[in-house]
Amino acid sequence: MIKTLRFWIMLLISFTMIGILSITLFSGYYVTKQNLINNSLEINRVYSMKLAQLSEEVFGGMQSNLQIKASEMSAEIDNPEKLSEKLADLISSSKNFNSLSIVDREGVVLATSPEIGIVGKKLATEGPTEALRERKPLISKPYKAATGRLLILVSTPLWSEKNEYLGFLSGTIYLQQDNIIHDILDEHFSTDGSYVWVVDTSGMLIYHPDAKRIGETISENEVNLKIQRHESGAQQVTNSEGKKFLAGYTYIKSSKWGVVSQTPFEASIKPLSGMVYKMLLYAFPFVVFFFLLTIILTEKLSSPLRKLAMLSARLKESGGQIECNDIPTWYFEAKQLNATIHEYAQSQQQKVEDYKERSYTDPLTGLKNRRYGEEITTKWIMEKKQFSVIMIDIDHFKAVNDKYGHHIGDEVLKFLSGKMNEIVRDDDVCIRLGGEEFVVLLAETNIQEAMIIAERLRTNVASMLCPTNDYMTISSGVGSYHNHNETIEDFFNRVDKALYQAKMEGRNKVVQSEG
Repeated sequence: MIKTLRFWIMLLISFTMIGILSITLFSGYYVTKQNLINNSLEINRVYSMKLAQLSEEVFGGMQSNLQIKASEMSAEIDNPEKLSEKLADLISSSKNFNSLSIVDREGVVLATSPEIGIVGKKLATEGPTEALRERKPLISKPYKAATGRLLILVSTPLWSEKNEYLGFLSGTIYLQQDNIIHDILDEHFSTDGSYVWVVDTSGMLIYHPDAKRIGETISENEVNLKIQRHESGAQQVTNSEGKKFLAGYTYIKSSKWGVVSQTPFEASIKPLSGMVYKMLLYAFPFVVFFFLLTIILTEKLSSPLRKLAMLSARLKESGGQIECNDIPTWYFEAKQLNATIHEYAQSQQQKVEDYKERSYTDPLTGLKNRRYGEEITTKWIMEKKQFSVIMIDIDHFKAVNDKYGHHIGDEVLKFLSGKMNEIVRDDDVCIRLGGEEFVVLLAETNIQEAMIIAERLRTNVASMLCPTNDYMTISSGVGSYHNHNETIEDFFNRVDKALYQAKMEGRNKVVQSEG
């Protein structure tokens, strides 16, 4: 059973409405999801950067405080009681350190505040050893102290008035106890499960909300690996428990740490949960309205055409012997009109293609003509493509015409055209400019490749008998168009000069143009 136009219009409109609604829902969901992810990544990136800046400023201030007090401590290096008093004053005025110590150049502890039981002992742990060796302000890597604590040492050297090294003044941060790092990072601005962690250059956790994890090495973590390469940025990451997070991370140059702020992936896209339902709810009245409107308009559009189709059938059956009532329409009977236009369009299109092909083709050689060459070079220039040109002239062609006649001259032109077609590639174009002048347009070809092709054509032509039953030669100029500030006219003039040079230097030669 042949379906009516009304049926097909209704089917098309229904599919269109469903398709548009589906695409709208999908694109809205996808775009919103990507925006939420990107926003979360950017927020965490910026937050980690701000925390890194704050941490850097805090640690810079800590080192500055130690350096300011260093001269006072150097002056009292032989008075342990005075040193203890000054350390007590310093630690009470600054809440940045868990403890302060003065160590002499042999590594022996002279004074601490508060008293932690190491005065008089020689320190051989990593932080003090590094401070004694480097003799400059530094922030140590996390290490186990003599007291068994995991800590970071911030130190500055002590020098006498005679510039003799006396030891160092240091402040310690106990990583597994309340400290300045906890104060800065402990409470994330977001309450959706986001949190911050800090890792040092070896991949050890310096800070984590779960205190049990401080001191743990996470060398395989994707974000940690990027921090080890001194990178900063944001990305999606999966933690050791298989949970997805959106993380922003920043590398701190001064301490060589990385600050990471991350948000659970599910928390970031949580606003999507009710979006599709709301979109459907808001769209439903419009869908119903447009569907009803479609039914009405479809009937009005299809009714005249249906009457015309029935009239056409009756006319065919009766041989046109019936009265044709006036049927108000805006168009002809669809099937006949479509078939007529289709056939006419096909015939016209074929004619256009034939005319176009003839207008681009040299009738003698079958090669493309100058007009086509101008269009293809203009196209390549607009697309900013590199291309090369071989400009060819048959040596002593006038003598061929004079001696053998124009008929044989035409055969010589066809002979050269065939040789050109043999050496070119699919994207290359062979063109007859006129007379005995030819051009080969070489797409995506540099000057070296073009010279090889031109030389191959020259030797191929010179080695074969031509229609005069004799050998013929050609001269060629070769150029590459790569400077888009050069006009096409200047470019072809440049190649033509190379061709002229080839002829002046004895013909049967390929010359590369300058430029």
